Amino acid sequence: MGEADFASALATAQPEEFLRIEREAGLEASFARLDILTANLMLMALSGRELVSITPGGPGRGSGDTVSMTFLTPQDRAFVDERFSLVGQQRKGAWFLPEEARLKAGSLNLPARARHYPEQAITLSWGDSARTKLASTADALLIWSLLIPLFDTLMAPIVLRATGSDQPAEDQRKTWMTVLDSYSTLGIPHTPEVTLFAYGGGWARLDRAAQVRARIALLDALARHDLLAVAARFRALRLRTLFSAIVAKSRAATPLARRVLTRAVQPTLSAYFAGDWLACLEYLGLPPNPGEELVTALPAPKLYVGGAANAGAAAAEHGVEVDEVEAMLAAFLNQSTAASPVEQRVSVLRRWWEEFDAIHARQQPGMNPLWGLVEETSYAIGYGQGPDHRLCRTSFSSDLVREIDLLWDGATLPRWPQAIVSEPYPHRLMADTFGPAVSFWHGLALTTWYVCEGPTSRTTLSGLRAYHEKHLAELADMGTPVHPSLFEELERAEGQLGAAEELPTYEHRLLLADGSVALRMSGGGHRRDGFLLLRDIVTRHRRGWTGRFLADYLRHRWHTELTDVARELNKVIATTGKPPTFNRFARIAAKAANHWFNGDLAGLYLAIGEKAPLTPRRVDLLPIAAHEFIDALYAALGGQPYEELLRVTDFPLADEYRQKARLAAAGVTYLQIAEALGRWPEPKEFGINRFEWSWAGGPDRGWPIYQTAVAAVLREHADEQGSLG
Repeated sequence: MGEADFASALATAQPEEFLRIEREAGLEASFARLDILTANLMLMALSGRELVSITPGGPGRGSGDTVSMTFLTPQDRAFVDERFSLVGQQRKGAWFLPEEARLKAGSLNLPARARHYPEQAITLSWGDSARTKLASTADALLIWSLLIPLFDTLMAPIVLRATGSDQPAEDQRKTWMTVLDSYSTLGIPHTPEVTLFAYGGGWARLDRAAQVRARIALLDALARHDLLAVAARFRALRLRTLFSAIVAKSRAATPLARRVLTRAVQPTLSAYFAGDWLACLEYLGLPPNPGEELVTALPAPKLYVGGAANAGAAAAEHGVEVDEVEAMLAAFLNQSTAASPVEQRVSVLRRWWEEFDAIHARQQPGMNPLWGLVEETSYAIGYGQGPDHRLCRTSFSSDLVREIDLLWDGATLPRWPQAIVSEPYPHRLMADTFGPAVSFWHGLALTTWYVCEGPTSRTTLSGLRAYHEKHLAELADMGTPVHPSLFEELERAEGQLGAAEELPTYEHRLLLADGSVALRMSGGGHRRDGFLLLRDIVTRHRRGWTGRFLADYLRHRWHTELTDVARELNKVIATTGKPPTFNRFARIAAKAANHWFNGDLAGLYLAIGEKAPLTPRRVDLLPIAAHEFIDALYAALGGQPYEELLRVTDFPLADEYRQKARLAAAGVTYLQIAEALGRWPEPKEFGINRFEWSWAGGPDRGWPIYQTAVAAVLREHADEQGSLG
């Protein structure tokens, strides 16, 4: 049998025939160790042992949940670690494998749960889901590529009966025929323990206790089978699909890996050939395509962000004036300065941090709190106390505010990257660019304020370390840790604070529609003397951290984000043999482009040494500041100012205002989508179903009203408005 005939035979053979052909070719030993491991894991699971342990992810940068197999012998552990290492498989060219995956591993532990917790088995198993880095453990890749597909097949009868179905009878029959056919393919006969679960098999007549017994009976029946044969048949079934894809793509020569390895068959290559395409071809006896290029290591990213910093050296090297070099750099970057986009933003972040530090350092009792100094949320209309959205603009120098508005007023939307749209919250985007250092130091300062000045604080001084665990871990991961003595000093200082003083409480008598009177209380809480003591401790540590780490921290921020983009781009090239499309690149790079290039993907391409396939156009329809636009749109929708008390005296009216307030806040998103599309969005593009429309009698009536209100606000500010062009 020739190589092509051998591959074709395997691609069409039923599992038993597949295994016979494999034996006759002398290849039965290729997967013996893996089949034995698979069979042993099935036996342990069906006998009542939980196979998978999930540890929730820690607070560090990019950390995910950790999954591990609970029962592996030392020999199996060594085998799994060697064969299912993500890094090891990537070295064989498997760059197509995802870095992160959602592992819905409930079916692996379902047999154990069904035996030990029969009443709660399904609920407990559904909780066995993890978002994990596949490089974190070899077990994660084993579970993703092999065990989840296997156990989803074995446990299908139990899961289907647990979830129920409201499909028509004929559709249910087809579903169960598929399940029974899969059992037959694995060599599992349709015994009464199996057919009881099928459509019309009698399941509906069982009470709860009988259903529990039926599940156990099915597990016992499965455990009595030759599980090594089941593992081999399942492997044959999965490999047949992979080999069919190879044969289908074969013409005059073996197909290239990138033409065959779709998402559907990638787990199979990972599971049975350790991600090694050449090993798969060797098994089939096929020569690699002459044009095959498997990348075993990605090129080191090269970043071009030096700009003005390198102008002096370049001028000296080429014997020209620095001004001339800077002018050439500015022309190359298509901007008025030689400083690169990254350099410009790092400079502004430094200046912002200096002013941020000074503002907190001079905070005094009796002043207004600084909640809102960092813009962390979108502007929203409503009731209740919230951050002062004016502080992020009024507290800093006017020239700094203007620079932030200039450098972070654009964004790219990954779904529609052909345009740079208006960013409604440039100060929020700037703070997000700065990262966890802002969240930690600002949050810490606010806690010390509210602990002392009241009325309440989200955490205590002794709880600060735990409250900011995520931010602290991220800073430590960057090599810019916060010294633990900060928390020790704050905890000691708590004993020096003044006694708690009650703040005034106000009583409100509300006349309800039915004539009754309701009492509502507001105010209250406590304050304590001693804020200046806490402020000075925080200031001293913040400035110490700044002197030691700020430069490295800011470099880490931009360098990591740009390097990650370059690496993902190189992974796509290694997998597909060509650069990603502009839209795919946008999904990879939008965050970094928004942080460091004002949404300009072309500028990001340049910074990582690549040529942009197109230059996004800049569109800006937002005629005024975001909060002003939202207020105007809310008024155009008929919204009125309201307080929380309205929810007591007239809940329907308060709820109408709440719905309109949410829609008004989404008006800036409506404009962004219009900017990206070059036309007004359709209801589905806007996400109409995410909002409530009872105030208008439903979305069909509310949508035209909403569009008319947006248009009215834009007409009112026509002199300041852009156009769809």
